[in-house]
Amino acid sequence: MQPGVPALNLLVITLDTVRADHIGAYGYRLAQTPNLDRLAHEGVMFEQAVTAVPLTLPSHCSLFTGRFPVHHGVHDNSGPPLAPLQPTLASILRASGYRTGAFVASDIVNRTRGLSRGFQTYLGDFPVRPGAIPGPGDLRRPANEVVNGALRWLDGPSPRPFFAWIHFYDAHAPYEPPEPFRSQYPGRPYDGAIAFEDSQVGRLIAFLEARGLLDRTIIVVMGDHGEGLGEHGEWTHALFAYDSVLRVPLIIRVPHAPSSGRRVAAVVRSVDVMPTVLDLLGAPAPAAVDGASLAGVMSGRSVEQRLDAFAENMYPSLHFHRAEIRVVRSGRFKLIEGSRPELYDLELDPHELHNLHGSLPGLEERLEHRLREFAATPVAVPVPTLGPDPDSRARLAALGYISR
Repeated sequence: MQPGVPALNLLVITLDTVRADHIGAYGYRLAQTPNLDRLAHEGVMFEQAVTAVPLTLPSHCSLFTGRFPVHHGVHDNSGPPLAPLQPTLASILRASGYRTGAFVASDIVNRTRGLSRGFQTYLGDFPVRPGAIPGPGDLRRPANEVVNGALRWLDGPSPRPFFAWIHFYDAHAPYEPPEPFRSQYPGRPYDGAIAFEDSQVGRLIAFLEARGLLDRTIIVVMGDHGEGLGEHGEWTHALFAYDSVLRVPLIIRVPHAPSSGRRVAAVVRSVDVMPTVLDLLGAPAPAAVDGASLAGVMSGRSVEQRLDAFAENMYPSLHFHRAEIRVVRSGRFKLIEGSRPELYDLELDPHELHNLHGSLPGLEERLEHRLREFAATPVAVPVPTLGPDPDSRARLAALGYISR
């Protein structure tokens, strides 16, 4: 941090399973998201943000380490936890004097999965009676309960700046929004769940305003992955790697910044968030990160970067003996390598309906080379190899990620 400059607070809100195109600021008109829209209006909205993997645990690991799964080693919800030697946003900020707290809504990111490192408070336990078979409702909590815990923590007196991570899970199947959102969105519970989460974002904003903290706090909102909702025959996520599950909302509001209302059209990645936030806070990022700071783009000091986005989906391979899926996106073009190669021009074909593979050989060769080059980069830290213990397997099965 810069000496003599009051440190800003940081609030990171992750919206589990939320597509970018189901938020008002991104052009959606069938649901009300006034609080997220306000943050987009007052901050910077990234129109083409790409997550590293369409699964909760590995995508959050990429967000908080600034590394792709091939480098941080977490490829699946049921795999080993994040290796303890890897620096995270929380561990860096805690070492810099921040008060750190996390408030999560799903057992998928409980304190044993590696993301709790660096957090002094981690409200992420989902106790189940010994010997009992957990049900889905035992392993998740609604957004209002998550915010209740966060507000109690935020209200605690402290001279230090805070970093709070708040994770919402209501838009993850089965979608069960509470009233009045259930009745307001009949037949569209997914939209109702997002509207409910938006209302809880509103509670956080109101709290910060009432305490005089809103203009001393950087707010980051990002989806960890999207949801198929029937596109390409995928109703939820984890089977494919189309933009329905890879394109996510990303909004960053910086107090008193001249960037209010800026929309960034260039491709950015979830791994860019960690170095961006550290740059905004005046702290150096670790050397071994895959992401790049977007601070210059946000302020208008630099032109939009041309960043290649990489993504993977190992879930079909690990659980169904199908091909691994690897993705590279460069500008408007996206190459998917899986059971069959697919190439899409997302500017002309945003729903990925027309496979161009075979029609642009020079472009395909370049993108294939980028994928091979990326996959060959070395892993900097040792990665655990143990799988989940019996209790963890039962919890993952209850949430529908593996069979019992």
